[in-house]
Amino acid sequence: MKNITLNIIGQRILADVLKEKEVIIKMNILFFENLNDCLKNIKDNIIKNIIVTHLSNFESIEQSNFKIDNLIFYLTSKKNNINIKTKFQKYELIYCPFDLNNFMEKINLACIKSRFAINSKVELLNYTINLNAREIIAGQNKLKLTEREKDFLLFLKNSKEPQTIRNILESVWRYSKGMETHTVETHVHRLRKKFLDSFNDNNFIKNNKKGYYI
Repeated sequence: MKNITLNIIGQRILADVLKEKEVIIKMNILFFENLNDCLKNIKDNIIKNIIVTHLSNFESIEQSNFKIDNLIFYLTSKKNNINIKTKFQKYELIYCPFDLNNFMEKINLACIKSRFAINSKVELLNYTINLNAREIIAGQNKLKLTEREKDFLLFLKNSKEPQTIRNILESVWRYSKGMETHTVETHVHRLRKKFLDSFNDNNFIKNNKKGYYI
């Protein structure tokens, strides 16, 4: 899990302590004096790893254009009366002072979840398929997929050429060669409508004389 990075903002002592225990928490550790330095270091406007910062940075993160893919740990005092309304669901409050061993356990668990989440995502043109949540995402819009729809899209993604109805039936639906059905046409029609309604995209699933393709 060493390719997971823990980005610590403004908490130098915590960063130094965790670096001493880097073998235990099994991830890279980076320290940044402020939020802007951290965000500048992250490419493609996507935060893929774990962030630890004070709750005072909450508003700045909310107002940024960055996509937060993984967990944010916000450090705060138990005395604070906190009512957080956030566009990001993946965050956790850590009340200071805290037990270091317990904190490291939380970090390790977040690291495992992060690795699992990264492996569950498949890029498809301008979309991302989340295999675990069984949904396809573009920007802030999400579309829930059935298991068959997910398998169908992955099959087309991995196909180098258009696929005939027969190939789709055999590979996705596991139907026998002698079976005649309009199942594929029906599913494509419904899926196209979903993409039009959710993403205003009426040209995602294409077809020609050779078959269906993306």
